[in-house]
Amino acid sequence: MLMTCNYMNEGCDGGWPHFNVFLAENGHLVSEECAPYIHRTKGDVCKSYESCKPISKVKKSYFVGGGWGNTSEKKMMKEILRNGPINGDFQAPSMFSIYKEGIFSEKGLIDIHK
Repeated sequence: MLMTCNYMNEGCDGGWPHFNVFLAENGHLVSEECAPYIHRTKGDVCKSYESCKPISKVKKSYFVGGGWGNTSEKKMMKEILRNGPINGDFQAPSMFSIYKEGIFSEKGLIDIHK
């Protein structure tokens, strides 16, 4: 799973999941031990990871549903059941930047400890 901020794809300021898969298809993925998640991309460059050994590569990527924006929750669930994990994203509202724990909703954070 690609968890770190992709400095080739708008870094930690968003980006598009298909560019993450493009990187995994045309390059390779490395271990978290060699490239730990650091939640920032400023100053991060490919050269920082040149000694990391390749551990996996994506052979072929595609859009669930056949095209961008042509998917549904049901199609994603079927894809996961048939073929395993999928790459995705979500549009987080600005309030999400203060999120620390609990269940997040558009109405605010819900305290699950009550």
